[in-house]
This record gives sequence, C-alpha cells and structure tokens, in this order.
Amino acid sequence: CFFPPECPSSSGKPNHADILLVNLQYVSEVEIINDRTETPPPLASLNVSKLANKARTEKEEKLSQAYAISAGVSLEGQQLFQTIHKTIKDCKWQEKNIVVMEEVVIAPPYQVENCKGKEGSALSHVRKIVEKHFRDVESQKVMQRSQAQQTQKETSLSS
Repeated sequence: CFFPPECPSSSGKPNHADILLVNLQYVSEVEIINDRTETPPPLASLNVSKLANKARTEKEEKLSQAYAISAGVSLEGQQLFQTIHKTIKDCKWQEKNIVVMEEVVIAPPYQVENCKGKEGSALSHVRKIVEKHFRDVESQKVMQRSQAQQTQKETSLSS
C-alpha cells in the first residue's frame, strides 16, 4: 500500500505518504498482488531552491568539520562549535579559534574564560551557551558512569 488514504503516513501528517525505495538489483522476483486501475494522486512539488540551499548548508557544515579536524582542534572544541552553531549560525573557525557573530572569539581550551570580545549581549549570550554546553557534557558523563556501574553490578550479581 503506497498512497493515502488507505495507508496514512507514519508521521501522521495528512497528505503525506511513506515512500519506500527498493534497489531492483537485489530483487529476484516480483509478484503483483493487486493491480490498481485508478490514477495515483499527484506527487508533491519539490522546492528546488530550498533543497539546493539545504545541500549547500550541509556541505559548508561538513567542510567546517573537516577543517577543524585537519587543524588539530580537540574533540571538545569540535563539539562546542557544533553546539554553538545549532543556536547561532554565524559561527566559523579561524585557525583553532571559534569566531561567533564576528564579535566573540573562543580560544582553546574553549572554556568560559576563553570567550573574548567586547562586553555586551553577544559575549554574555555566547558565555551562557558555553556554560550550558559543559554542564550538559558533565551531566552526560555522570549518567554514563552511573549506567556503567549499574551494568557492572548487574553483571556481578548474575555471575
């Protein structure tokens, strides 16, 4: 079943359908169970410029990640860059420094005290993002350690 209303989309959105792509090189046999005679509904039109912009943006983000890796930026720096970039798109690398909105520079080791720029809302906003990022990273580490300890306890109890 490929078309609504018989098979609604798994997303639950009306006028959407799940589309399955099958690589026919791996198909050895096709059996027609039910042949349709009615014309399927027209496919939604694609916004080509929106797709091109998304592809360009994705390419820029991947090139930025590749640059950071080739420049020897630490994993912590790369993760912080990605966190900031989610909130503030105007974020780029300048050697190993993160430059945000052309106003704030974050130098290695990428902590709050490494955020430099003209005092104001931009600097304070970036500092808050950096603080939250490292709080989240720390709480994630604590959760992982706790889960590892719980798994270790369960393993030793079952032995």
